[in-house]
Amino acid sequence: MSATGLIRGVGLRAAIAINVMSMIGIGPLITIPLVLDALHGPLSLVGWLLGALLALCDGLVWAELGSRFPGSGGTYGYLLRAFGHTGIGRALAFLFVWQTIFVVPLNQATGYIGFANYAGYLFPWIGAHPWAMPALAIAVGLVTIVVLYRRITTISKVATLLGACAVIAILCVIAASYAHFAPARAFAFDAHDSLWTGLRAGLGQALIIAMYDYVGYGQASCVGDEIVEPARTLPRAIIVSILLVAGLYVAMQLGVLGAIDWHTFVPLADGTLPPLGRHLASVVVERSFGVAAAGAVTVLILVTAFASTYGNLLGASRIPYAAAIDGNFLKPFAHLHARDRFPDLALVVMGALALVACLFRLDQVIDALTAAGVLIQSIAQIAALFALRARGERAPYRMVLFPIPALVALGGWIFIFASAGPQAIAFGAGTLALGVAVYALRGRFGTKQQIRTP
Repeated sequence: MSATGLIRGVGLRAAIAINVMSMIGIGPLITIPLVLDALHGPLSLVGWLLGALLALCDGLVWAELGSRFPGSGGTYGYLLRAFGHTGIGRALAFLFVWQTIFVVPLNQATGYIGFANYAGYLFPWIGAHPWAMPALAIAVGLVTIVVLYRRITTISKVATLLGACAVIAILCVIAASYAHFAPARAFAFDAHDSLWTGLRAGLGQALIIAMYDYVGYGQASCVGDEIVEPARTLPRAIIVSILLVAGLYVAMQLGVLGAIDWHTFVPLADGTLPPLGRHLASVVVERSFGVAAAGAVTVLILVTAFASTYGNLLGASRIPYAAAIDGNFLKPFAHLHARDRFPDLALVVMGALALVACLFRLDQVIDALTAAGVLIQSIAQIAALFALRARGERAPYRMVLFPIPALVALGGWIFIFASAGPQAIAFGAGTLALGVAVYALRGRFGTKQQIRTP
């Protein structure tokens, strides 16, 4: 049992599984058409490869911070310990939790909505009724809360199983795409496309989508107090999960390019996806192995979608809990289940907010999701690493070639934020400004701080 009263029941395999299932989810299976809309044909591979490079550089930041401060809460703990428990450190830590309250429900909702979209392949009547898909998405959200409402040792076993299902689903789609792979189709440029003009026109949007699919490699860091030997386990889990998922994504994108003419499943002129785009993975399997195989893989995809929401809500529920026991968020969020010792109130509240977010369309939230977390999580977290290095503090794991990977990650996140578009930027900046106002009001009313021993 850790010093905080939480049980250390997550080993290396389970930590990798938590990261992998949080990264894969439904994202790549439903966003491939969006990447191809931004970067046509084989140029889409550049988006996935550059996204993998950015994820790896940013992952090295997570790895060093996680080995130095292996407690629950992830970025929250890193900001607080790097910049101090008072002043700017406390403000940044509060604002991170505040942004999490907005971002996590939207992120959860993408998984729930994606689940409902692929369920429509098996049950076409779901797409025929306006309220059927949001109702199913909300139902999946309720099930996620119920399944997570238990002891962490049980959860780690389930996480390993669900992580394996996520990888198997991707492998099935990859196998189907290469069954009828045509290299000429995969590497054919459009007549009006070229490498530089194509990248200049769509790289920013493609990176937003790619990072939406890659993000999740730090998910195990959010349950650091429940990780076995976290200083060793967290860096390994982060690096292994990024390399594994990047290989799967690139292989799947290349396979789909060689299996189907990409023009047939990109968004239409009004921005909506054609049926082929909504069920791309299932259709790829159906064309190669038949309807029965496609049905089986679709079930695996649904399990994968659930696995992602399972891992994301698991980690997200620990963030307000970690802040609350520090006295830097609302006190009720510090409550632990009396018998099974998990943050029950935080789990239920974050899960319930995600149910409301299911009422939005999937394509309305991806840009905002990626942009909203950049200022406080990504950029501030990189600044935290530089602050620690400047003070001469040594972490058990130290980033190779420092500061190059950290600077690459910083530049990549700034580029993504600038490319997100005015609405997404307004969402990120607006919620952050509101958080600053709330923090100022809490200070005026003299909220007391209780420092947790690291």
